[in-house]
Formats: sequence, structure tokens, C-alpha cells
Amino acid sequence: MASSSVPDIARPVQKQLDAYNARDIDAFMQYWAEDCRYYEFPDRLLARGAAEIRERHLVRFQEPNLHGRLVNRMVVANMVVDHETVTRTFPDGAGEIDVVAIYEVENGVIARAWFKIGPPRLFADVILRRALPSDAAAIRDLTHAAYAKWLPVLGRAPTPMTVDYHDRARDHVIDLLHTEGCLAALIEMVPHTDHLLIENVAVLPAFQGRGYGRRLLAHAETVAATHGLGEVRLYTNRLFAENIALYTRLGYRVDREEPFMDGFTVYMSKPLHEAP
Repeated sequence: MASSSVPDIARPVQKQLDAYNARDIDAFMQYWAEDCRYYEFPDRLLARGAAEIRERHLVRFQEPNLHGRLVNRMVVANMVVDHETVTRTFPDGAGEIDVVAIYEVENGVIARAWFKIGPPRLFADVILRRALPSDAAAIRDLTHAAYAKWLPVLGRAPTPMTVDYHDRARDHVIDLLHTEGCLAALIEMVPHTDHLLIENVAVLPAFQGRGYGRRLLAHAETVAATHGLGEVRLYTNRLFAENIALYTRLGYRVDREEPFMDGFTVYMSKPLHEAP
């Protein structure tokens, strides 16, 4: 994942992804060779040279919701292979696509790149909106339903089931995901000076398994970027093994564990770009 330990070979790849998400065309082009080649995998040439790549991305950077989220990265010799999920605006509406990007790095810049793109997944079935204080009861009910399965695991109510959502809806950023005419999921966030803290991600049991949790976690990265923050943090109970496994797959790392009540809280973070 992106961090200050990014290998030198991966550095230009990470830097151009950061610039892509900032829609900064000049910063983006710094990491592409003048004679670079840009292919649709395996061999369909899409752009020849930096000027054509620049022109292609000037159009792309006009999309209001454009954002590339790094899912996984592998470095072999001078090749960098990224799995990314990219949010875009398609002719039929907003959505996301999975992309496998293969970069050949020479002399500190990208010499050639190949992209294998999956089919779009439209967001037309989902409405995402900011919560109001009047949503407090609905937030509480959804959170209680989502966390109920952990009651026998902990032997007590998880913390999200014990807080006052009238205060949280006023003081925190809570975004609500609606689908099929009802509130299906939510994410609660708190921007700090150097990171975005995720306090709560909850999905109604009837809607679990559809990827809404992943979508909201990706949304949190976009929120962090809009606040100019380079890191997302969250915490969970050590007994919530499936949650920790998901966060790890999405690029979060364990920073520390601390005792809490009769167990341990696991603190995790995900840097969104390489530290300067």
C-alpha cells in the first residue's frame, strides 16, 4: 500500500495515482516518459507519447467523482501491478470499475502501461446522503440491527449500540446509504487535522453481502481526500475477526492494540498517498 516505505520502483506509480485523484494534470504527467506507450491489455495502443496521454486525461479529469482506490499492489523487478477500483461517471450514470494496471518503470518514470478494465457497476440503485439530526432514531435502529450478532461474542453491547446518535448526527459526519426505498447502511466519520477517523460502519443484515460496506469505506477515502487528509483510521474489537480481515484486504494495517473493558481494541490505519 501507499506509504513512506513505497519501493523506489513503485514511487512514480503511486505519485501519478495521487495526482490522478487530485486531478492535477501537470503533477500527473511528471511521472510519464515523453515516449511512453499506453495500452488496453494486451496490445491495443490507446496513446503514444506524453502529449496524447495528457490529452486523454485532461478529458478524464473533468469527471466530478473521479477517484482511483488502490486495492492491492505487487512489484516485480521494474514492473508494478496494481489492482484498483475506480469511481467514474459513465454515460448511464455514476459507478465504479475494477482495473488491473501494469506499469513498466524505467529511469524513475513510467515507460509503458497496460490496463485491463472490468465492466462498470452503476450506482443508480443507491442514494448516498448526509445525515441530519432528525435521522438519529433511524441511525440508532440500523446500528443496533447490524451489531446485534456481536452480542453473544462480546457478552455485552458493542460500543456503537450504546452512544447517543442525536449528538453524533449533529457533531459527526454520517452518510446514509439508501437502496430499494430504505436505509440500508451508514458510515460515521470524524475529520481531524491529519486524518479521517471512521467511528462506525454498519449495514442492515438484510443488505449484507452486497458490497455496501466496501463501498462506504471507499467513500470515506474520497471524503478524506476532499478534506485534504492523507490517512484514514478506524478501530474495532479484536474479537471481530471478519472485520479485521476485511480491513486488511482493503489496505489497512494494524497500528496497535489497547485493553478495553474485558478485551482489546485494535487500531488500524490506511495512508492514502506517500508521505512527502
